[in-house]
Amino acid sequence: MMPPLGTHSPLVRVGMPLVSGELLDYGVASGLPMMLSANAFARVDRNHEFVGFKLAAAQALPREADLCLDSAGFTASALYGDYRWTVREYYDLVSAGPWTWHSAMDLCVEDEVAGDAGTRRLRIDMTIARYFECRNEASKRGCDAPVPVLQGRFADEYVRCAEEMGIPADAPLVGVGSVCRRHLHGPDGLFAIVAALDRALVPGVGLHLYGAKGGALRALRERGLLHRIRSVDSMAWDYSVRRSTPTGRTQFARALAMVDWHARQLAYLSRATAQTVPVLQPAPRLQGDVEIADEAVGAALADLCASNDISYRDATAHLPMDRAMVYAVLRNHGVKAFEDEDPEDDYGLGILYPAVREAFVAAGRIAAA
Repeated sequence: MMPPLGTHSPLVRVGMPLVSGELLDYGVASGLPMMLSANAFARVDRNHEFVGFKLAAAQALPREADLCLDSAGFTASALYGDYRWTVREYYDLVSAGPWTWHSAMDLCVEDEVAGDAGTRRLRIDMTIARYFECRNEASKRGCDAPVPVLQGRFADEYVRCAEEMGIPADAPLVGVGSVCRRHLHGPDGLFAIVAALDRALVPGVGLHLYGAKGGALRALRERGLLHRIRSVDSMAWDYSVRRSTPTGRTQFARALAMVDWHARQLAYLSRATAQTVPVLQPAPRLQGDVEIADEAVGAALADLCASNDISYRDATAHLPMDRAMVYAVLRNHGVKAFEDEDPEDDYGLGILYPAVREAFVAAGRIAAA
């Protein structure tokens, strides 16, 4: 049973890089809440191709421990472009372990992997689709429902993601992705994102911030937003150990650093903070014509993925060329090229024409028919 929101300090989960051994055992013995990555369970062949999960390792995890499973979306995107495993294969791992909760599979939108509006929209829409796939697979297998993971760069994108997922009022937890290195201020800052979700979600739905640390939590508390945060997780402790001791590290030394880091995070959160500073609601985000069109192209490709007409990898391959074609029409003819609902000439755009036109109508750039 989770405590009511606003009556607790957020739970700080330690990112655990190993799925067995002394480091994991020490974390369990110390009573640390931990987050494990699906990527750590992956088995690969001599060509480094994914061949399944180490299910025996998941089955051997101690049932009394507080362990959660992350789908490893950032690692999958940064290293491979997409997941190496299917939803069904992921749920082989989910079914094998004693997880307190597990994340739905999501597609992160950090600048390294989604630096433009079209790619970001495609990945957000695919995150929504993957959530429903995961929820259906969990139901088939009798697993707990996955924790939905919201994605976006700007606050309004996170809110749209939540609305299209249809977060139920009794959802115990909702994940917020792509915030690991997020700055605090501005329309795409952590303050604006959490404040927008606080307004959009019903009371009682808690947030898990992936990769957030104590400093961000204290800043959220100073802005009166900590009441919505249920938990965070971080691998920062291990990054610090590897930087300070590049060679000769022992598992015991890492274990001591892990426990010390967790204690310092809790102590940092317990310190008194300054008077609460209200967060002002940011002005609506203004999009240029190119960004509106770019996002529409990403949405159109996501629709094709959802209907199984193309794969996600095909969509990412098509996106640059489709974007270039739309840009050429805008450059040569302007927004007025999309004024006709049933044009004699769609400039060779096919299904992209109505998608871009609809986006311009919604943005008030052209009049509806």
